[in-house]
Amino acid sequence: MNNIFKKEKGFTLLEMLISIMVITIGVLGIYSAVFKYIKNTQQERENLVASYLCQEGIEIVKNIRDTNWVESATTWSDGLTSCSSGCEADYNGILTAWSSPGRYLYIDNSTGLYKYVASPVTGDIKTSYTRRIDIVPNGTDELDITVYVYWETNTIVVKENLFNWR
Repeated sequence: MNNIFKKEKGFTLLEMLISIMVITIGVLGIYSAVFKYIKNTQQERENLVASYLCQEGIEIVKNIRDTNWVESATTWSDGLTSCSSGCEADYNGILTAWSSPGRYLYIDNSTGLYKYVASPVTGDIKTSYTRRIDIVPNGTDELDITVYVYWETNTIVVKENLFNWR
């Protein structure tokens, strides 16, 4: 007589459901890790660009100081002491008053430099960054420079002292 209850080799419905659940949890875990990695990479990229923009702000101030020395200006700090309440500057070498919330920086398509005024010819790229440079005199031979870079998610601040070493 044939046995109706003989054991068949294969998977039961419960085993299939458990295996699908394990695979789903694994895939969702990998997806979550990749998404978090992409988000952290974007944040680190923004922080790196902002720190370079702060460094660039300090270098612009140093360039103005050095130009004063080369051109034998009246004092080494000509044009720098009027920025105690904030200025904007790019590589055109002119400090302009900063007004809240500040103008956005653009990437010049032809040179790759950051600037405040977009050129319709080159198709410059608008960024989410604004930069404020505070320059406060600290005696006759020292300036305290503070550069702030703001963007949608964060702010970074860099401070440096600039000396009349001549």
